[in-house]
Amino acid sequence: MTKLQNMRIIEIPEFRAVSSGLKTFEEIFGAGGFSEWIDVRNVHLIQKQIYDEAGFLWHEGDKNILIRAIKDNITEHDTYPYEIIKFPGGMFLVATADENDRDDLEETVSCMMEWIKHSEIFEYGDFPKSGMCNMPNADGVIDKALGIAQQQIFLPLKFRTR
Repeated sequence: MTKLQNMRIIEIPEFRAVSSGLKTFEEIFGAGGFSEWIDVRNVHLIQKQIYDEAGFLWHEGDKNILIRAIKDNITEHDTYPYEIIKFPGGMFLVATADENDRDDLEETVSCMMEWIKHSEIFEYGDFPKSGMCNMPNADGVIDKALGIAQQQIFLPLKFRTR
């Protein structure tokens, strides 16, 4: 199966990021959480992209990790109390779903998993096991106009071993 059926395969290079560490959704996105901490320091710390979000969220058990790419000159002192990690990068199958529509999310992930299952080239990758996601329009202007919340879903890939 080579047709991507409205999905794409990308390769993300290794990069440095500030990490929330394992936290609940509330600890990441609630008042005084990691996301708010990032918003205050955005200009100073965060590596800007030409387009798209330079960060990812994934799950490990009942906790979550949110990372954001940082500039090369940023040190642990700048990110305290959060740590700097090296995101290993990798290959990912990417598709977009409406974050506010559980059925659309499940259908999208199902289609992605089915594509991987039938691929003669790729199989499900090792990291992060849960896959990861981000919001391509974090300010919400485009999503508001569309009436949906676009969530990009990234499932890890590796080359199939024969």
